[in-house]
Amino acid sequence: MKMKNIIRIIICHLALYCFVIFYIVGGGYIFHYLEGPAEEIKYVKMKERLNIIKNMFVNSVTLSNSSDFIEECLIKLLSNLSLTQTPYDTHDIQEALSILINSNQQFQKRWTFESSILFAFTILTTIGYGNLVPTSKGSQIFTMIYGAIGIPLFLITIADLGRFFKTAILYILQLFFKRPIKKTDNQRFLREIGEVILVALFFIGFIAAGSAILPLWESDLTYFQSVYFSYMSLTTIGLGDIVPRRMDFLLPTLVYITIGFWLTTALVEQLADVFRLVHYYGRHVSNVKGITVWLGGRRLSVGSLIQTVCRRVGMSDHIVGQINWDKTLDQVLNGQALESIPIFPWHFPDFIERDPPLIDSSLDIDELESAYYYTVPTICNSPDHNIQMRRGSRSIIRNDSRHSNLSLLLNEENEISSPE
Repeated sequence: MKMKNIIRIIICHLALYCFVIFYIVGGGYIFHYLEGPAEEIKYVKMKERLNIIKNMFVNSVTLSNSSDFIEECLIKLLSNLSLTQTPYDTHDIQEALSILINSNQQFQKRWTFESSILFAFTILTTIGYGNLVPTSKGSQIFTMIYGAIGIPLFLITIADLGRFFKTAILYILQLFFKRPIKKTDNQRFLREIGEVILVALFFIGFIAAGSAILPLWESDLTYFQSVYFSYMSLTTIGLGDIVPRRMDFLLPTLVYITIGFWLTTALVEQLADVFRLVHYYGRHVSNVKGITVWLGGRRLSVGSLIQTVCRRVGMSDHIVGQINWDKTLDQVLNGQALESIPIFPWHFPDFIERDPPLIDSSLDIDELESAYYYTVPTICNSPDHNIQMRRGSRSIIRNDSRHSNLSLLLNEENEISSPE
């Protein structure tokens, strides 16, 4: 591959990754802008309401001489507190109690810029911890639009990274398997299982190592809680009972979750390959020409690709139509030897081997399905045979000032076919 193409590919991938990062940071800024003022207004209203409830409770207890009434009030208070089951709810209750105890307490924002970025990240990854939720109508509308655009974008980015990781996994497997493996069903299945096991070991090792590092900045987490948090986050379950608290360590936390999410996607993709192999185990290939593949950034049918390649090397449509492509591909997949079919003149293969610079073997993908062909007389065993040539495009044979085997063959053929 040329260096120019490599640089172009790298730039395209880096542009995608940078755009996703910009999308997350920009979304966090907008959420911070939308929810910041609404949160402050909500805090003021909650403070006023809690002061009213506190005064009513104090007055009721002070004016009442009944111990039963006081006990009833305490039971109601404790029953409300018993509804708290998660650390996040406990944090809310503690915040409310601190307002009751100290009325002069300063307002502490929860929708900071860092927490807004975390919220935007949980939307794109579909984790959804639930520790922060949009309350204003404008923020809720923006959340739906932001997720509709960002979730597919993030999944495409993770899938793109997963392909690079899969390439690395295949390279590692090739180091263990020095000899080429025959492509039989059993050996192919064992190879897929080996890839799944290797990715699964990477995934387990990543969680084990990351869970040992997380408590360094999330000091309230034990190792088991870190493992639990990692698994719930990387599998996008996200129950929200344990969430990141230290916003000053937000960047390493997001990097850790992103890499883990990437490993999770790669593992799911490997498992899908195994299940797909099990699903098609023992089945024969059918309708090969109708299969669509991606080539050069475009999707085209295998039939059009076969037809274009065969025409380029000089095979007529009649010969191409006689080949059973379903049977041929099935034999290739099973590692069977293919039957040789004499489709070229006797001198054509020898001419290709001896004079390769005169053959234009490049394929123009943009013209695969739109090419138009016509027939002209050419080199064959008999003058009655024709070969398909492409109109309006580059010829199979390049113009060359040198005298070569090809030009000699053409001159001989023209002398034979020309009328006297």
